[in-house]
This record gives sequence, structure tokens and C-alpha cells, in this order.
Amino acid sequence: MKFNRFIPFAIPSQLLVCETDGFSLRAAVLRRADQDMELLFQANTEQVDMAEGLSDVLTTLKSQGWQGGGSAILLSPAVFSTLVELPVNPRKPRPLLQMLELARWEAEPLLLQHVTRWSVGHLLVGQGYMTEEQARAVMDLQQGKSRAGGGLALAEQFSLRRFGDLAVELGYIKRSQLNACLTGQEWLKAADEAIEVGWAAQSAVDDIPGTFNWLISCVHQSLLQRWSDAFARQGLKLQTMYPLTGCSAALLPPTETHAVLLETQPGLGFSTRIAAGGITALRHYLNLHKAPLDICLESYHALHAPPREPVWLASWPPAPELAANLEHMLELDLHPLTHAVVGDKVSPGMAGAAYHALGLAEAERCVGVRLGGPLPALRDRLEVRAAALVLLLLLMVGVVELSLWARKSSVESYKQQVDASWQSIDEAIKRINAQAAEISQIKDKIKSLRTEQSRLENLARFYDEDIPERMDLVKGVLGMLQTLVDNEVVIERLDEPDKSALKPAAAPNAAPPNPIDAKRIEAENLVLEAWALSDSAAQTFIKRVGDAAARWDLQVRDPKVTFGKGPLQSNGFSISLRLVKLAEPDGKIIRLSNPNPHETTPFE
Repeated sequence: MKFNRFIPFAIPSQLLVCETDGFSLRAAVLRRADQDMELLFQANTEQVDMAEGLSDVLTTLKSQGWQGGGSAILLSPAVFSTLVELPVNPRKPRPLLQMLELARWEAEPLLLQHVTRWSVGHLLVGQGYMTEEQARAVMDLQQGKSRAGGGLALAEQFSLRRFGDLAVELGYIKRSQLNACLTGQEWLKAADEAIEVGWAAQSAVDDIPGTFNWLISCVHQSLLQRWSDAFARQGLKLQTMYPLTGCSAALLPPTETHAVLLETQPGLGFSTRIAAGGITALRHYLNLHKAPLDICLESYHALHAPPREPVWLASWPPAPELAANLEHMLELDLHPLTHAVVGDKVSPGMAGAAYHALGLAEAERCVGVRLGGPLPALRDRLEVRAAALVLLLLLMVGVVELSLWARKSSVESYKQQVDASWQSIDEAIKRINAQAAEISQIKDKIKSLRTEQSRLENLARFYDEDIPERMDLVKGVLGMLQTLVDNEVVIERLDEPDKSALKPAAAPNAAPPNPIDAKRIEAENLVLEAWALSDSAAQTFIKRVGDAAARWDLQVRDPKVTFGKGPLQSNGFSISLRLVKLAEPDGKIIRLSNPNPHETTPFE
């Protein structure tokens, strides 16, 4: 049963996710499964008219078995997302209308600047119908900057001519190409000034007390209405419109409170920096002729992020070589941001927006725009008030049930009189139970005394045997290391990991080097870290440690030599190894040398 038909504010379990770049449309049906989502159907079309394109993809989805109807979301480059600073504390939100005015005041000039990207000239160049030089020549002709001169007379002749008509007349493009761009422009650009906005609170601004970062998404109201009508004609409700780039941040693990996210689409780049759990910086990048690698590099450096912060990459179309090249260029570990539903027709942005709309991600990671603006607080919604009325009716029914229960209790009072005759029997049972409890207490006391006796025996064994043996081992190891250090090796750390119980000599999942060792346990485990000037000095040091440690029944395990920085930032080789003393399963130490090493070694 679809409960959202009766509870309008309920989160849908199945969602149609669409994404458009203005000249194509992709769609996928995703379903919530526990705390994740799965892909049911997907389709795409290259139809320029988005109304016809939407009909085409829905027909394809229905042919695959989709039943149709329900809620939908849309990712479009017409939606602009930005980060603004507002003197509004998220813990003390302002009224909805006042918040709308603040958000629109900040977003309107940015949206107007963003809309210039969808001029006919930009679309013609972006689709490859004409070059940037040809577009510049048409604009120069409109402004009277022809190579042959002409000045004011030339400007008056061509200034009133439309860019597309002039480009067709000059032979740069075909009329069909111009018509395709004009059709696509209708779904990317609107002439009205009314806008719809959505917002989500982020972290506080460090250098401005009382000011907080707010993530805002905005789109022209008439364009949102046009898309909503197109979905309504297909029997769907457009729930939210999201920006084309930026929604993949919803796929980030909740534990990533400090990270950098790079997102790429053909000719587009979007970089996000997250600090203290909130978005602190956003960067849009548009260059239709640059490679994704160059876009990612410029976007990353524009954020000025600390080098230690983890970097995530969400690229579409999928390009495995991009992550490898970017990791090599930045010289840091790169984490691909993807999901099981992401593929040739589903971008990371679509997956992130669906994660957000299905309530699987944190609400602050991305923001959508809905027709009519953000919903008011729950207590002010009509459907919530209706639910409260239903709850009140249920409460009244409960009161009636309580009165009936009171009548029932009066009837049972007679039964209590009958039960009084059994009270004497119950008292006898209680006396027997009390005596049984006393016996149980005596048993527990005997058990505790035995436990205390065992503890004292173990404590005496610890002071008489374990501590002296431990002191001999520590003194011997320190003396051994003192003799092994030379001018090319520096001891950085000698540590013993915390141990709560004896550990197996080999990992359960790893193939042991010796079948006998697999049954043994590690009675001692010392971690040694050092640094050497050269690889040969490091290898020699490890061998010398192994030879010397055998006198104390210690074996060298997991030796590693890696190139790295040492003291004073000098280049060298880091050394790490473990000194392990093995014991049989019954606790008997495996002897590798003289049983009394302190009598034969000069290290002490």
C-alpha cells in the first residue's frame, strides 16, 4: 500500500530520478531497500524538446515493467547552487517568509549571472555547432567591430539582429542547429524575475561571529512550473529540482567531516570543501573545451584545501583513468565516490539526489528547490494538524477503553476475595523460597572465596616469576639495541601494543609460513621502529636485530623497509618490525637459545 497517498509528507519508497543537460534526458527508477537503494529501470533519450523527451523515456521505462506514477525529482543545470553567509543561527530560525526574502535577496543576482550561460551563443559553441572564433566574429559584427571597419553605421545595421539569425546568414550554422538550441534554451532559461529557493544550514563562519554558512539552490519560478506541468501531464508529481552538479556530496559517508569533493560532467566542474561537518566552500567551473583532468586540477587548487584532507572524486561519464591521473598529479590518495546504481545512464549526481530525496543522506549535504518554496515547520503544516486531530480522536477512544477497563476491575474485586483464601499457602511458599535463597547465598559465598584464592595464587605467581623474567627481557632488549645502533641507523620507537590475552602466532585468514607456528601463540610482542640512511643499512640492521634477538627467544616478524622522511626531514628509509616470543598452546615458551640468556650475553 502506498501510504504517501494518505500521508502527503511521508518519504516515498520508490522514486523516478531524471537528469538533463539541456539537450538530452536520462531517467532511472530507484527504490529504497533498508538503508540503501537499488536500481530498477533506466532509460535515456537525445530528444531536444524535453516534453517529448520525458514522454520517450517514460515509455521506455514502462516497456521494461515500470508501473508509472508517483514522485519524481529532476537534476538540471538551470538550478544554481551557491554558499552564502547569513546572520541567521540555525538553532534560532527566522520565520519562513523572512527566510525566503533573505535567501532570494542573496540568490537573485547570482542566478541572473548564471543564466547568461544559456545564451544562444554559449549553447551553439557548447554543442560544437560553431567555434568560439565564429561566435566572437558574430558579436563583433553586432557591435560594429568588423575587420573592415564600419563603426557606427555597421553597428546600427547589425545591432538589432539576433545572434542566431546572423550566424545562419553568415553560414556558420544551419537553421536546424539554431532551432535545436532555441528549443533547448526554453528548458534552461526563463525571462521572469520570480525565483524559487531552497536552503540548508551549514557551519558557522569562523571570522564573523553570529554569521553562518547557508547552502542555497535557486531556479526561476516559471521554469520550475514548466517542468512540473510536463511531469503532471505524464501522471507524475515533480517533488524537487536539484542542481546538475553538487548533489553527489550526499553519497559521502557521514563520518567524513573534513573532505574535498571534486565532481565533473562534460565541460563542467564542481568542487566542495567540507569542514567540521558543514560545507565551507563551493566552486563552479565551466569550460566546454577543457579535459576533465584539467578541470579537476583547477577546481582543487581553487579551494586552497589543506594537503591532509581526503579527496573524493565523482566523475561522469565513468572514467577510471581520470582518478589514477589525478591521484598522480596531486600526489595524494584519491577516493572514488560512487554507488552500485551509478553507471552509463545514472550519474553520481542522480544517485546523490535520490539518496537525499529518499531520506538516506544528511539533509545538509545538498539542497533542492520545490514549487511553492520550502515547506513550513511540521507544526504549521495542514497535514500535520490533520494527523494531530486523528491522534486526538484515538486518545478519546482510549479514554472510553479505560472506563470499560475500570468496570472490569470492579467485577474482578469479587475474585480477589476468593484469592484471599490462598494467602496462607502463598506465605508458606515464601518461607520455603527464603530458605532456598539463604542456601544459594552460602553457595555464592563459597564460590567467591574460591575465586579470591585463585586470584591470590595468580598474583603470587606474577610477583615471584613473571616480573623478574619481564625485567630481564626488557633490560636485555634495551642493551641489545644499544649495541646495534650505528651512525646510519636511528631508533625512533620501541613499544609494546596493549594486550588483553595471548594472540595467535599467525592471522586466522593468512596462510602460516610453518604449520607448527599456526598452533603457537605470541607470548611477547614488541614493535620496533627505526630509520636508516640507506636501504642496505636498513636490511643489515634487521638481520642484526634478528640474530641478537634469538638470544632472548625473540623472533623478527613483519619486517618492512619503506622510503620516507626521517629526523630533520632527511630522506632515508623507515624500518618497522615486530619482536615476537612464541609459546605453545599450553603457555610453554619456545626456547631459541640458552635458557639463561642474561648469564651469557654482554648486553646488560
